[in-house]
Amino acid sequence: MRKRKCTCGAESHVRRRTRSTANGGEEVFYQVVCPVCGQTGPEVSATGKDEAAASVEAIAAWNEMIARLRPLED
Repeated sequence: MRKRKCTCGAESHVRRRTRSTANGGEEVFYQVVCPVCGQTGPEVSATGKDEAAASVEAIAAWNEMIARLRPLED
């Protein structure tokens, strides 16, 4: 899947993060982040998914977000 460039024109990266949950566990999620301007895409939980599927879902969410911001771009 092709990842769209950020609105600032930079190449973005998929980031894997963990955070503590209220019950003392950890939740893993994936998010596309721009290293230049700091814009972030929607968080995608990795619960019940393998790493590749969660990454692809994060890229798809990023692409949808960028398409809404720049609707005339291919």
